[in-house]
Amino acid sequence: MLTTLFLSLLACGALYYIGSAIYSITLHPLASIPGPLVCKITRIPYWYVSISGVDVPWMKTLHDKYGPVVRFGPTDLSYASAEGWQDVHGPKVQEKALEFFPRPVNDTPPMLTQTHEVHTRVRRVFSPAFSTRSLKAQEPLFLKYAGHLTSKVSEVGRDGKEPIDIGALLNFTTFDVMAELTFGHNLGMLAKSKNDPWVESIVGWLKMLPLVAMINYYPILRVTVFDKLQPKWVSKQREKHCAFAEELVNKRLEKGSTKPDVWKFVLDDKGQGLALPEMHSNAEAFMLAGSETTATLLSGAIFYLLKSPQTLNTLVEEIRSSFKSQEDLTLENLGSLKYMTACIKEALRVYPPVPIGSPRNVQKGGQMILGKWVPEETRVSVHHWSTYHSEANFTEPDSFIPERWLGTDPKFANDNFAAHQPFGYGYRNCIGQNMAMHEMRLLLASILLKYDLDLCEESKNWADQKSFALWIKPKLMVRAVPRVSEKN
Repeated sequence: MLTTLFLSLLACGALYYIGSAIYSITLHPLASIPGPLVCKITRIPYWYVSISGVDVPWMKTLHDKYGPVVRFGPTDLSYASAEGWQDVHGPKVQEKALEFFPRPVNDTPPMLTQTHEVHTRVRRVFSPAFSTRSLKAQEPLFLKYAGHLTSKVSEVGRDGKEPIDIGALLNFTTFDVMAELTFGHNLGMLAKSKNDPWVESIVGWLKMLPLVAMINYYPILRVTVFDKLQPKWVSKQREKHCAFAEELVNKRLEKGSTKPDVWKFVLDDKGQGLALPEMHSNAEAFMLAGSETTATLLSGAIFYLLKSPQTLNTLVEEIRSSFKSQEDLTLENLGSLKYMTACIKEALRVYPPVPIGSPRNVQKGGQMILGKWVPEETRVSVHHWSTYHSEANFTEPDSFIPERWLGTDPKFANDNFAAHQPFGYGYRNCIGQNMAMHEMRLLLASILLKYDLDLCEESKNWADQKSFALWIKPKLMVRAVPRVSEKN
């Protein structure tokens, strides 16, 4: 009796799955959108490559085969075009697919993952802290850390006698900068040439993001497996991480400060109703978004410059002919360097710090995207890497050629520059992009003003990396020899 019942239930389950599979590839509203047959039935292929850290080249392969729109899951679409940015991230409000983000420990999401209404309110509060006025006020702080970085390069590299991991020094610098802007004091990482345990926990958590996304995607897994079997050290680490951020924010608020950090500009405007838990969660988000990505881009820029000697020489000539000392590297002066800006833009294209897409849920009623009606509850995203490395968008897309951004070479006249949106597009674009651009210009110029760099043999294939939402970077070993004028 029980055996018969079990077999009947098994047969019903099999029939349901087979029926769902047939519907998904024949009658489903997304059935006509190209993609691998198995991906139209199940998300398992995506989960496999995502958890393996190879989803970026996998998605690029799909776009190369199927075109600017790919169905990579039963209800998942990826785009690789300028029109995709306009339709997915444009005027029509689409909420973020929250299963791709871990649940906040304090149950208060940062504005990054908030609903449109809350995001708009919180962003309005923080906007003064990232304005041109605040950036100008923060300029001495950035110059201070640029000086610390160049001194540390000499100290660690013994004036070019020893190779250094320039990527690590950049990470220490950007985290210290963001900590001072967010908490009122740095973490001492650059001074100690060592990661703070709190920062290590942030980076370590990145590798778990694909697994977290899969568990959140299937609520039954979270209820029946993860919540019950999750190792205690994981939850304790997250709780400790959140508590540390809260403590630093609370101390900064209690002590007060006249320094032009984030809270100075927010509190000067009375906080506009920003709740304390919102301060905590957003401070934690700023630390990662404003540091890891900046250091990643700078590491990529240095790597590609060292692999392109002629390009490096052109940039070095621009910097050294424009500036005599680090004190000359002001916001206005750096912004006038056309070739420097072109190099950073090209690095953001060839090696975007966030290579994946940021998925949105199509809202009730559906939406037209690239001329095709997409039903509600479909997850849609524009894939940075695939878009920037597409021959349909850029000439010689896999080559590092800053000249394409100067508008002087007809070879690149047909490049679709609107497809390049490394800071996002629309109302949810990066609030700190102007700050990031200045910091990238300043740190890169500071290094190249003082040092001649040479890539070590062990880092020749540095760009061969896995990705778990962000790149997992190996050491970037270089020799940094003080230029002749710096020795005298």
